[in-house]
Amino acid sequence: MPEPSDSDRRKAAQMEAWLASSRLVDALERGWEVHFRCQYCGTTKTWRRDVMLGRARGLLGETFAGIQRKAACPRCPGRVPIIWISGIQEPGARAEQLRWALITSLLDAGLNPSDYGYGWRPSAATGKP
Repeated sequence: MPEPSDSDRRKAAQMEAWLASSRLVDALERGWEVHFRCQYCGTTKTWRRDVMLGRARGLLGETFAGIQRKAACPRCPGRVPIIWISGIQEPGARAEQLRWALITSLLDAGLNPSDYGYGWRPSAATGKP
């Protein structure tokens, strides 16, 4: 089987717009697991909550498109991994619960939630706290 061309690799790594514009902190909020696969050697890795609050904490405010541009394979010099997620995409009725769980997680990790756009919001029903 022939080696994929650069354009084939770009097409394979292309994410849907909603995922490309989502931030890593959004993945943490919704409990997503973020999966990476190198297009050159096939190495895969998964970021779960512990990695997002640990080694990848500096990327929490970054979009997935930005993370993809920065990512490099740990086994080979391959760039532009294929990224996909698993988990709840639309939290629905659990949105507020997940949001507060994220705020608590960020505080427990020593991070300021307002740095990522989280904090106090007025109640949707009344506009008051």
